[in-house]
Amino acid sequence: MDDDRLTWIYSATSPEELAERYQQWAAEYDSDLDGMQWLAPRACAERCLHFAGHGAAVLDAGCGTGLVGLHLHELGVGRLVGLDLSSAMLEQAAQRAVYDELHHGSLLDPLPYPRASFDAVVSVGVFTFGHVGPQGLAGLADVVRPGGHVTMTFRDDVVEELGYGAEARRLETIGAWRAIECTLPAPLIVEDGVGADMRVWTWQVLG
Repeated sequence: MDDDRLTWIYSATSPEELAERYQQWAAEYDSDLDGMQWLAPRACAERCLHFAGHGAAVLDAGCGTGLVGLHLHELGVGRLVGLDLSSAMLEQAAQRAVYDELHHGSLLDPLPYPRASFDAVVSVGVFTFGHVGPQGLAGLADVVRPGGHVTMTFRDDVVEELGYGAEARRLETIGAWRAIECTLPAPLIVEDGVGADMRVWTWQVLG
């Protein structure tokens, strides 16, 4: 995979356009990433279950083809639910047979789950250019039980530029959650010309 593919994905200007681009990419998505040393899915899954514990009920928000779900399954997740904007990506995720439920939907809409439905939410590569804006963060906290966790990745170059940092701090100020971990920066995507420093962030939901 090269910069052209990422630029194409990141340049989507609406949820509809993004969904259509992932529809086109879904069949080749995993093969394009093969050998790329994309470390974010494993790293985020490990931090998620470090805090949530084995057997936790987890929502994989923006699950794509299920790369994060595969790692969560290997690490001992309990109930695993996936949500994604692209039906074609969900079809790929279903073939992994690691999800208890898969749902089609946008993280910019109210999530189709009751409040406090999950022990944790994990989200990898979703809150970034051309994808889900900072307004999607509050919905993740809403579906996690008090004391549960939200674990996700951010590229260092988008946290403040796109407003995610400001919204995360706002949610902390109003008592929705508190930050408990931010990993050291690392090239969670490893390939010449494509790599970007990313971190895994975790918040504890306060209710």
